[in-house]
Amino acid sequence: MRAPRSDGEAISNAAKLRKAALLSADIPTAARWGEIGPLFAGGASLSPRLHRRLFTAIAEAHGDPATFPDGVRRLISMSAGERAKAALRAGLAYHLAAFCPAVDRPTLAKLKAAYGEQAVAFALGHAHLCTATPPLDLLSQEASRVVEADGWSMLALLADEYRISAAWRSAGWRDMAEDGSASLLKSPALALAAAAVSEVAIQEGAGR
Repeated sequence: MRAPRSDGEAISNAAKLRKAALLSADIPTAARWGEIGPLFAGGASLSPRLHRRLFTAIAEAHGDPATFPDGVRRLISMSAGERAKAALRAGLAYHLAAFCPAVDRPTLAKLKAAYGEQAVAFALGHAHLCTATPPLDLLSQEASRVVEADGWSMLALLADEYRISAAWRSAGWRDMAEDGSASLLKSPALALAAAAVSEVAIQEGAGR
């Protein structure tokens, strides 16, 4: 009986990462397959053969995500739902300190009801990284939209910092950031985005 390869786990992890990267790629434009490109948007229904062909077409021009540094791989391999969680946490942390430097219990309860316990816990633990933002009423009807959009902008800034090609980012990344603030402070935005991505990746990985 053949012994298992010692690098089997690494090979399996790389295959999972490449599949996740393809699901988040901007397939219609990145692969340059003309009019048929949009038919493969999302990549979820691809046959294994087409999956390999499409991945190879993008990776040859824009790099193989399995060879990227840890932080880059973590961001690219997240599902859309995981990135949404990271965006909400980062955006809330970015605005929390300016909204309420000291959060009392009634306000804390309202914030948890509006954004969820995990997002509020992350924001409380990281709000010190950003204290110079314009105040935003986090309990207003429009605030959650701005918070999430700013979080997506922060993820985009992080992707730019990592030099992730636009080919590995779906149009949804850009669309989700459209309603955000006019500008973001780059240094805290990057720190919060990286922390949020790391926390969500660890939590989701532990839950699998």
